[in-house]
Formats: sequence, structure tokens, C-alpha cells
Amino acid sequence: MNTFLTSSKLNIATNSLDWVMNQTIRHSLNLQDAVALDELQQLIVPDKPIETLYIHIPFCHTLCRYCSFHKIKFNEPVAREYFTALRQEIRQVLAKGFRFNRVYIGGGTTTILEDELIKTIELIKSLTSVREVTCESDPIYFKDGNPHLLKGLVDRMSIGIQSFDDKILKAVGRFEKFGSSLQQAEYVSRAIEIIPTVNIDMMYGFKIQTPEAVAIDLAQAIRLHPDQITTYPLTLGIGKNRKKAGCLAGEPNALWPQFLAVKEALAEHYVMEFPWTFSRNFGQPVEHKYVLDGEDCFGVGSGAFGRFGEQFRISSFDIPNYIHRIKAGHSGTCYTKPLKTKALSQHYLMMMMGLGLLNNQQCKAYTGKSLWHAFPLEMSFLISAGALNKQGDNYITTVEGQFIALKMFSGFLSGMDFLREQARELPLSAIETLASI
Repeated sequence: MNTFLTSSKLNIATNSLDWVMNQTIRHSLNLQDAVALDELQQLIVPDKPIETLYIHIPFCHTLCRYCSFHKIKFNEPVAREYFTALRQEIRQVLAKGFRFNRVYIGGGTTTILEDELIKTIELIKSLTSVREVTCESDPIYFKDGNPHLLKGLVDRMSIGIQSFDDKILKAVGRFEKFGSSLQQAEYVSRAIEIIPTVNIDMMYGFKIQTPEAVAIDLAQAIRLHPDQITTYPLTLGIGKNRKKAGCLAGEPNALWPQFLAVKEALAEHYVMEFPWTFSRNFGQPVEHKYVLDGEDCFGVGSGAFGRFGEQFRISSFDIPNYIHRIKAGHSGTCYTKPLKTKALSQHYLMMMMGLGLLNNQQCKAYTGKSLWHAFPLEMSFLISAGALNKQGDNYITTVEGQFIALKMFSGFLSGMDFLREQARELPLSAIETLASI
């Protein structure tokens, strides 16, 4: 089949997938059935450690135009009071018996108060035996901050660059905030000298991008020799964020040739672990891997999400009320939402697609059913789209299948945007109402 026909067939398949995912997100991630949770004691402590403790820092000096994460403009007194409450919540959670394998600190700007971040990580390391700490960072921290102070505390740093194209940086408001591409490249080089594992977050799918521009962008990233490069397509979302991101995004059908450009640009020096993340194939093996969105996790801090078992947990998105809740000795988690088994199984399918192998025996162990019994409609769609090749009882994802997995992951990110949008509108729970009086 020639390239044009392959592209046309795939575009039809992925456009259909986008529509189905949007409908699924609106149905399965709707918070109308969210239940207010008022006491930490109501949280059932699992027998084994939860994979990730997610910590949210919701402060930024300036707000990026396309970012839908929970954040506000930096106010130092409020931020210091917030960090104090955050550490108190962490103590409460650990005292209750929760245990974790690793920590992921996201934002916002996690390094906005370096001393408070250090106190928080030191607290966790003094009370737990987590195997690694990952922290997000903006690039300019490695110019204005003291990153050497994080040595021995942060194992993996994920630096949001998004692009080394100054035209794109200006379009998204990051040029004024973090400097030119050359300046940011220098900051990344400093990070690599200090932090054991450095990941660069890159984005594509902007309206002014071509496959050639994507390849040039990534070539600049490769020259820095980071341990990992994560490549996200610009996510439109399905709610209010769709309008903001839509002003920056190119045509959806332009993503396929750009994805191929990503794979080709990274193929010589990086191994694809998922269609959106790549680890270097040179030097010592990369020790600290990509933290998967959607793994079992427990969220602390205002605006944090958590999910383990069949429950989704939502922390207060109102920072003053979050602080009041913690000071009163209550949980930062204020709402829970039940998750249907089908939604969890579909997430598992996305991960299998991303890993490149749909293993029939593993599927039976996870869902109790074979691939075709667990996912009859999904498997039919994937086969017809040319996404899978049969290999014995299992299926291998094709390059087209990798792209579909990427689109599924983009849909997952859209779902998280949709959840944040709804969570901001949830009414105050009883405890929050009393705390604000």
C-alpha cells in the first residue's frame, strides 16, 4: 500500500478514535457522581505500597497560555503557608500507614521556593524508603536557582522545554519567560552536570511546524545528550482548554508525518519505550525511567489527583481551603469518584499498545479474559486500522499502532484536563465550608 493510502486510512481511523475518546471521556470521567470525602479515616490503606506519591506545587511566576494544570500566580506568604500544610498532609498520610515506591513532584513550578522544596523532600526521605524522587522544573531554574542543593535529593529531573524553535517559544509565551532556545540549551547542560537522570519535555503539533521543523527541533535536543526525551503532541482537550490550545495547534492530520519525523530523528541515539518517551542508548543504562501518567498513585497538595484500586481521588482546588483542611487535621482529598472496570481495562489496553505488545496471557491475568473477549470492539478497530500484527497468541503493534497508542495517550491527557476543569467547579465539602467560616 502506498504512503498516501496508508496516511488516508490512518487519518480516518484516528479521526474516528478522537470522536470515540471524547465521548468516552465525557461519560467515564464525569464528576457528577463524585462523592465528598471528609475524613482521612475513610481512606482504606492498601496492603502493598502504592506505586507513586504525587505532590502538586500550584505556583508560577507567570502562567503559560496552553497549560491547564492547577496553578496561580506566585505569592510568597501564601506559598510558604502552603508548603507547611503540604508537609503536614504528607506526615498524616504516612502516619495512617500509606507506603509508596517513588515520588513525583509536579506543578506549577516545583522549584519556586527552593528551601521549601528541599525541606519537603528531606521529610519524605527521613520517613520513607522510596527508591526515587522525580521533580519537574522549568529551564531557568538552572540559571537563577541553586540546583546543586538538590544533589542527592532529586534522582530524576523533568525539564519543560517544549521547543528549541524561538518562533514557537514566542508564540506560547515561553521566550519572554525562559529565554531563547540557545539560553535554554545552556540551562539544560547545567542540569545534566548535576542531576543523575535528566528528561527533556518536547512538544509538537504546533500550526507553524512541519516534519522537517520537528526533526530540527529534536536534533537540538539530541545534541545536549539528555538521558530521556519525552515528546508530547499538543493536546487540545475537550473543554475550556480546547480554545486556548486550538489557537496554537496545527491540523490533526499533520500529526502522523510529524510522529514519523520524531521516530526517525531519535532512532540512532534513543530507544522508544513508549511512543511518547525515549531513553538514550549510549553510556550507562538509564536508571530512573519515565513515570507513567495513570499508574496507581496517591495525590497530596491542592489540585492533586490520585487513583488506586477502583477509586479516583481529588484534592481541593481551592488553596486557602486546602490549607484550612490540613490545619484542621483533615485529609487533603475532598472527593472520590468510582471508576468502572471497563475504563480501567481500556487504560490497560493503552499501556499495552504503548509498550508494543498485546500479550494474551497477561491480559487474562489482568482482566480475567482473553484479548478478544475483553476488547472485542477495540481489537476489531485496531486490526482494521492496521495497528496490530498477529504473533502466535499475541499481537505486536505496527508503526501505525504506535501512532494510535500516542493518540490514545493524548486522549488520556485530555481526560485529565477535563477532570481538572470539573474539579475547579466542585462545591465546597462540609469541612471546607466550616473551615472557611
